[in-house]
Amino acid sequence: MRPNSGQTETQNTSRRYGEVLHVRFSSVELERLRTIADGESVTVSEVIRRLVRIEAGFLPTATGEVRPAIEQATDQLRRVGVNFNQAVRAMNEGRVPYDEDLERALIAVGELVRRFREELKAMIARPRKRREVKA
Repeated sequence: MRPNSGQTETQNTSRRYGEVLHVRFSSVELERLRTIADGESVTVSEVIRRLVRIEAGFLPTATGEVRPAIEQATDQLRRVGVNFNQAVRAMNEGRVPYDEDLERALIAVGELVRRFREELKAMIARPRKRREVKA
């Protein structure tokens, strides 16, 4: 990957999130969103994204004191996933006796761990910082 390939921050964000949605707000609603964004030093888009994620049933964004615990849990789940992969690999290579039921169980639990880790990672994804408006 080439450093500073000329992409703007907006292009990088589009690649990360993929889709753009245009929404209209009343001036009162938009002012309230800006107040929240200013208080958290994030963009209005990030505030809206967090609200939508919560309403859609995703885990909320981890901020403040809970963030380090979520980061630690995410790392622990990564380690668990590595152990599951090693166990399945050992069976497939014949280093331990093969058991079809055990293999299916390890794969199923490994998939659950992977999905939960992805949800936790989404909770701690770093939002874009709000840019200061030049006067």
